[in-house]
Amino acid sequence: MGMQALTAQDLQPAIVERFQHIISNGELAHAYLFVGPNGSGKQELAQWLTLSIFCSHRQAGQPDFTCDECQRILSGNHPDVVRATAEGRQIKVDQIRHLKAEFTKSGMEGQKKVFIIEDADKMTVSAANSLLKFIEEPGAGTYIFLLTNNKNAVLPTIQSRTQIIELQPLAKAITQELLDDQKIPEYLRSIILGLTDSAEQAAQWVADDWLAKAIDAVVQWFKELVQGDPVAFVDIQTVMKGLASEREKQLLMLDLMALIWRDGLVAKLMAAESGQLYFQQWQQIIVNGVQRYSMHQLIQASQVTLEAHQMLGQNISFQNVAEQQTLRILKLLHG
Repeated sequence: MGMQALTAQDLQPAIVERFQHIISNGELAHAYLFVGPNGSGKQELAQWLTLSIFCSHRQAGQPDFTCDECQRILSGNHPDVVRATAEGRQIKVDQIRHLKAEFTKSGMEGQKKVFIIEDADKMTVSAANSLLKFIEEPGAGTYIFLLTNNKNAVLPTIQSRTQIIELQPLAKAITQELLDDQKIPEYLRSIILGLTDSAEQAAQWVADDWLAKAIDAVVQWFKELVQGDPVAFVDIQTVMKGLASEREKQLLMLDLMALIWRDGLVAKLMAAESGQLYFQQWQQIIVNGVQRYSMHQLIQASQVTLEAHQMLGQNISFQNVAEQQTLRILKLLHG
């Protein structure tokens, strides 16, 4: 199964079936927030719904994909389907103003209009607030699909005005086929599955052995922390900072640091069940490393790593965030 062949039905069959009933009953809401990691099918689901709304020959709850309406949507040339995505790190208020201008127009060719906002969590506060009243009063025949990896980063006022759809984890067989397509090494797959459902994203991470180097750095950092070795602090400057030169890689490095401490908690509870760990190849290092510590200490250390994303989002540098969490964990474990 090639990645390009995947459809919303492949990725989210239960949710597609649910929407088939909603559409056939004429109960489609005007605004939805689709929540799920990269590769989970958010874009495909929004595309399928858009096709279903416009398709002139829908059969058995499915768009036919061949009519003029479907073809123009698939080619990105339908005048009544408008998309917005982040420019750089943010969706800014000017982009939302453009959408607002489109909201005030009737459909160019009919009475229906669809707006798809990707990375909705990246809207600035001003942009999100600007969107609110249009979500509240979009007008007949107007539908808004917001997509996000991180529901908690979307303003509560936006969430409260949308129907929230939490996408389901991909079927294991589909995930494995996607990873096969991208030739992802077996020993990295369990860790990748702890980070994303997107094989395409995984392929970018493994290019030039970046992910393997990052994992080695995080495992070494973990070993030094559980041994009480302050070299863990030095590693941030000498190793991790160089690997995390871009923001996406900084976030991923923090995710890896959180993931290995999550595995530490699991290893403390069920050391013999290696299948429960994401860092499966490094099971013995993790099991041996956490045995001397209490669950309370490990929970606190894990909590420290989970707070790192928020700190990075406050424009604190990656180096400072990683150094602070390293010092805090050393203090929690060793006083």
